[in-house]
Amino acid sequence: MYEIWLIINTFYELALANLGLVLGTLIVWVALMLITQFSKKLPWGKGVKAAVVVGLVAWVIFFVMVPGLTKSSFEYVNSVIDWLAVAGVSAAFAGLVALFFGPLYLLVKR
Repeated sequence: MYEIWLIINTFYELALANLGLVLGTLIVWVALMLITQFSKKLPWGKGVKAAVVVGLVAWVIFFVMVPGLTKSSFEYVNSVIDWLAVAGVSAAFAGLVALFFGPLYLLVKR
């Protein structure tokens, strides 16, 4: 249980330390969603499907990249908590890619 709390606390502290980046990303995403929402009728189903596919591909790519980006390697990923941390960080980045890809795909595709 301590490891889970430590991971959550670490991500929280990193978000606070990079508050400008977090807020800037959020503002850009909200603006992108508003532009997409008030455009002509767009097929959101196609955008969601494309975003899910891109998100899954991005997750696999980030899963392989995360240990190297943290100056580590898969050699040191030993416990279940380590694997969950790598998968979770990868999922967070892949989710961010998918969140931005969906509306951008719809705007470019129209």
